[in-house]
Amino acid sequence: MWATTPGPSTTVSDHDLPQLFLANDRWALARQGESFRATRTQLILLLLATAFAVLAERLDHRVPAVLAAVLYASTILMGAHTARRRARAHWQAHRDVAETVKSLAWQFMVHGGPFHSRVPDPEALFAERLEQRLRELRKVGWQDTRGGPYVVGAGQVSEVMRATRAKPFEARRDIYLRDRVTEQHTWYRNKALQERRASVGWSTLTAALTLMALLAAVFRALGTGTAWDLTGLLATAAAAGVAWQEVRRYRPLAYAHALVEQDLETLRVALGTTVGEEGWASAVAETERLMSPQHTDWLARFGK
Repeated sequence: MWATTPGPSTTVSDHDLPQLFLANDRWALARQGESFRATRTQLILLLLATAFAVLAERLDHRVPAVLAAVLYASTILMGAHTARRRARAHWQAHRDVAETVKSLAWQFMVHGGPFHSRVPDPEALFAERLEQRLRELRKVGWQDTRGGPYVVGAGQVSEVMRATRAKPFEARRDIYLRDRVTEQHTWYRNKALQERRASVGWSTLTAALTLMALLAAVFRALGTGTAWDLTGLLATAAAAGVAWQEVRRYRPLAYAHALVEQDLETLRVALGTTVGEEGWASAVAETERLMSPQHTDWLARFGK
């Protein structure tokens, strides 16, 4: 039963994985941050432009009107710049490459999936599977920047990966449980909690803004409101909140990550107790499938 509750890992870390994973992981994080910042900036510019438009109407002054026009124009230019940069597409391509390399590396190390113990040349198979997947990702815009000794897939196999693969089954099993499965189980659990809290917070905020816009419109129609017509500003703020939730996908990702966490917990127990060496390769392959971005995206479709 010890293997089902492994302790902290000091054996294999992300820095022991292929250089291709490390590089694409960094690029994915950078592009993700760029994509979110661009969207957030657009929404803020649009909200400020609407606020200045309301101010210009109320004060009947040219300065707020000019500022509103400038901000609206900036929003359009920001959108065009974001479209040219294609940060979201590049982020997803780099993330797919990083997760593909990471998954193949772990399967290679612990004799999982196609890299079972009977494979005569696991490094050649690793290179073949990696390059096959990278060819597919190049078609959707991923740019291969490898050079030097890391040009081909076999050059991505690190010494730690080789040393781990050479260990006996029990050692490989324990390494996989504590360094891969438990780490990912914790990650999915924390992400699901964060996204659930964010979803509730943003949903509450947008609902409150929408209600305030409704009340402002009703009071305006009845002629009992203030001299300031804030209906448009409040509606824009609520729409911006909804748009941000759609970009961050808080609700569907919370749903997907919670399901993956539950499935990983079930597999974690099975891998540590009932799965023997004979069924190990297929069990690892199933575990890696659950942790793939494609599986998360598929689950997220049902969490909207």
